[in-house]
Amino acid sequence: MKILKWLDEHFEEYVLSMLLALISCVMMLQVIMRYVFNSSLSWAEELSRYAFVWSAFLSIGYTIKKRTILKVDTFVEILPKGIKKIVKILVALTITIFFIYLFVNSLPAVNRIYLSKQISPAMGIPMYIIYSSTSIGFFLAIVRSIQSALGIFKELWGK
Repeated sequence: MKILKWLDEHFEEYVLSMLLALISCVMMLQVIMRYVFNSSLSWAEELSRYAFVWSAFLSIGYTIKKRTILKVDTFVEILPKGIKKIVKILVALTITIFFIYLFVNSLPAVNRIYLSKQISPAMGIPMYIIYSSTSIGFFLAIVRSIQSALGIFKELWGK
């Protein structure tokens, strides 16, 4: 139970921090290799690019969880209190449905890449691992959207 609570509270920020540290270290190593040793690493930019892609998709759920996802709520704030509650719930449900749609449609794409057995040019990583970031990111966004919708529901109706 304690592990699940920790994962719920810190999973994305821990993984995103690790990915940022990885990108920073690899790119610093690449800069040192290029300008100090006059030789570059063939895999550094590819690893950084893939880590960035993973961080982009994982950050979606994190921004939903922290309620910092980009949104325009000026219109909602001018509505009467009763309608505002309904609109906030509808928006949360719409976001959840949107990410369910993206998740469901990302699975066949990842499967096609898996079946193609395509690998990355410099590192030889199976490309389905990179493309899996979409499915995992959208799944986390669904989980966080549902949590957010439940939080909004509790906040607005005091239950």
